[in-house]
Amino acid sequence: MTQKEQNEQIKIGNTLLDYRLSYSDRKTLELSLELDSGFRVRAPKGMSKEAVKTKLLQKADWIIRNLDRMNEIFRNETQKEFVSGEKYLYRGRRYRLKVVQVNELLEPTLTFSQSLFRVQIPAEVAESDYPELIRPLFLDFYHLKAEKLVQERVKKYLRYFEEEPTLIKVQTLKNKWGSCSKTNQLRFNWRIVLAKTSVFDYVVVHELCHMKYKNHSKAFWNELRKILPDYKKRKEWLRIYGDLLKL
Repeated sequence: MTQKEQNEQIKIGNTLLDYRLSYSDRKTLELSLELDSGFRVRAPKGMSKEAVKTKLLQKADWIIRNLDRMNEIFRNETQKEFVSGEKYLYRGRRYRLKVVQVNELLEPTLTFSQSLFRVQIPAEVAESDYPELIRPLFLDFYHLKAEKLVQERVKKYLRYFEEEPTLIKVQTLKNKWGSCSKTNQLRFNWRIVLAKTSVFDYVVVHELCHMKYKNHSKAFWNELRKILPDYKKRKEWLRIYGDLLKL
């Protein structure tokens, strides 16, 4: 019988790696690293967390090799053809796309419900033209969802600040997840809506802290830590996986 999983973290080299730890009647440590389920560790009952980490460090080469392999697969998946069966990121999870050809449909449409992206497209459209027509639908969807989520999360964390943003905007930002101007105009990269909520919140709180500190001084990081004590974990996740958050 397997016990409930616990969220743990280990540092291998310069990489902080999250994993889900559970215990069972097995006699050896079992590791699994998958695109959808992430890094999971099943340990024998009675093995301490410290002993588990010691075992994981002994298997560091396997973990890094398979992590690199998973990231390479993930990167290949970002080269989308916009056809049925592909999976698309949204708030840290990957959801399947279903493309349906419809007679007498004038414009393609995209909806998201029941964990499925569904695109309806005119029947006469060739599959080779799918990217040109469907990609903009995803971009519009992500922008709209990012704008709504940014407003929600900023509102949640504003109670920690005396000032308020003079502007909150979602847009395409090159090489940035967010920015804060001298006049407290906050801008966020729409791509952050592809990340899980904890990482999304890190970007939001990071820029809110810049309303008080316009630099990355020790005082800035201390302010961030007061609100998100585990900000380093979230920051590290974004460093490792950030280049996979794209369409």
